[in-house]
Amino acid sequence: MHELRLSEETQRRAVALNARQAWISLAFLAPILLALVVIFSLQDFWLGFGYGVLVVVLVGGSLPLSIWLARWAMRETYIRFGDGWIEHKWMFRTRRFAAAEAEATSVVTVDRMSFGGFSGAPTHHLIVTGRDRRLLILVGQMWTTQQLSAIMHDLASRGVPWISVPEPITPPQLRARDPRLVPWWQAHPVAFALLIAGAVFVLAIILITVLAFVVFTAVMG
Repeated sequence: MHELRLSEETQRRAVALNARQAWISLAFLAPILLALVVIFSLQDFWLGFGYGVLVVVLVGGSLPLSIWLARWAMRETYIRFGDGWIEHKWMFRTRRFAAAEAEATSVVTVDRMSFGGFSGAPTHHLIVTGRDRRLLILVGQMWTTQQLSAIMHDLASRGVPWISVPEPITPPQLRARDPRLVPWWQAHPVAFALLIAGAVFVLAIILITVLAFVVFTAVMG
């Protein structure tokens, strides 16, 4: 059996990217949290003060916690293969499937593709499909071509059909070839992000409206 781990350089890059994403998330949340502090303060000074302290503690602790979790996740990530099974651990999830046609219906190597956003420039990918869904995806920002080639050869040697995509391709184009390769939300990240942002915005408006009504009722009462 063989086991592959992330290199030290890959782990450092992933932790730095995670910290950047955490800062951006905090920047979006800060105005909403500040508005809630003001609303609570108008209702009761000490209530607003207590909520403000809670916000400072949570915001101040979220960044170190996210960095620690990212480092832990990178250290614990692995892929094991060579014994007839593929086992992949990422974060709190471990996925295991048979390295044979009974479960893995194809192994696809993509030479140049990017999911956009924080995923960086186009790079290599390895995708394993099952009968009705994607079983595994490994990206070049995390794994080297040598590592992905070793997994591909192991699967191919056990009868899993190998499909090569050497030309540059986009996620929507790859999904058009086979929907199992790329889920809708990953093929259209901008539309998916807008849906999430819209839902968060609506929830924030509802929350602020309810709190404002509570404050108004308390003041008028």
